[in-house]
Amino acid sequence: MPALQTVKDFLLRQLDATRLLAVLGVAIGCANIIALIGVTDTAKYQTFAILRDVGANTLFITSFIENEEEDAPQRSQAMAFLPPDYPAVARANPQVDLAAGVLLMSGHVGVGADRIYTTIEGAEPDYTTIRGHGVDSGRFISQQDEDDKALVCTIGYDLVEELFPDGGDPLGQQLVLKGKRFEIVGTMIQKGLVGIERMDHRVFIPLTVCQELYNTPGVHTVLARVNDKSDLEEVKTELEQELRAASGMQDEEPSNFTVASVEDLTGIISSTTGIFEFLLVGISSVALLVAGIGIMNVMLMQVMGRTREIGVRRAVGARRRDIYRQFVEEAVVQTILGTGFGVLLGVWSARAFLLFMDWVPHLTWGTILLAVFFSLLSGLLFGLYPALYASRLKPIDCLRYE
Repeated sequence: MPALQTVKDFLLRQLDATRLLAVLGVAIGCANIIALIGVTDTAKYQTFAILRDVGANTLFITSFIENEEEDAPQRSQAMAFLPPDYPAVARANPQVDLAAGVLLMSGHVGVGADRIYTTIEGAEPDYTTIRGHGVDSGRFISQQDEDDKALVCTIGYDLVEELFPDGGDPLGQQLVLKGKRFEIVGTMIQKGLVGIERMDHRVFIPLTVCQELYNTPGVHTVLARVNDKSDLEEVKTELEQELRAASGMQDEEPSNFTVASVEDLTGIISSTTGIFEFLLVGISSVALLVAGIGIMNVMLMQVMGRTREIGVRRAVGARRRDIYRQFVEEAVVQTILGTGFGVLLGVWSARAFLLFMDWVPHLTWGTILLAVFFSLLSGLLFGLYPALYASRLKPIDCLRYE
């Protein structure tokens, strides 16, 4: 039977509710792969874009907790605190151009009676220069603000819209945080999401004020910009030695912090998302496996329901391979229909979610082709057995079948 005739016959006469469910199963499995990997890829590239803004000559000094328990010897990444003098130690290195300490907290803020829960970021003046996150209006935290522990703040792009929905000028307004009134001295340009972090939904206050307000003397991260990128590895080693010395660590004592470059971080992110994407494909393949079993069951039901038709065809000269090809083609048609619908559904759902999250969608042809490959493979493999079963039926038994 010609392939085109198979498609026409399938669409006009055989696309019943049972087959439609099998087609839908393939579509959902295909859409899962595209949507999940598409969202993961977009999150990864959004993060890479932010790291590129920081610059390849920037080092990140962060802490981790050393787990000393014998039954669980490991280092676990956590939001632990670095000593308060680490930013000054980094600045003292002659090859470091700029350095800034950062302390991440959270709290309810408001201009009027309403309160918004958001991230509070205690930062030093050079933070915006190092991060490549500029000011939209007004100014950022100054060194004078740091020294005087001034109650001033700069707010993120999204907070401007939430705190001032009527479009009023936020500069000079009073923002309440933990019972203190902060003067809004600036607003930040729109930055977007980094992973799942809303960079535009933050309040920036002087680091010294944040430490005092939250009774936390340390910092979470120190950003250090190196003068010459070619000296990056050398400066990494020097900084680690200088920071260990500042903390009084012995030679045999392991460090409880890490010094990483943008390249190091992108490598970690790529490795982590690669593993995550592999797991997502595995999870989505379960849906395709179920869909494939559905196709096989539907095809077996079709074989049983068309047994006399098979007998008549064999009696008038159809060969076993003709019967085999007919049912394989029908399985392939079901799979192609499901895959096509799944591609449309996956691309649409991924784009809708990413646009809702204010991300620029990053869907590659590689992701789509991967989903198409697994979908077609699933449908074809599970369609072979019913086709083989139909081709092996004896004509005389088929004609006797009631």
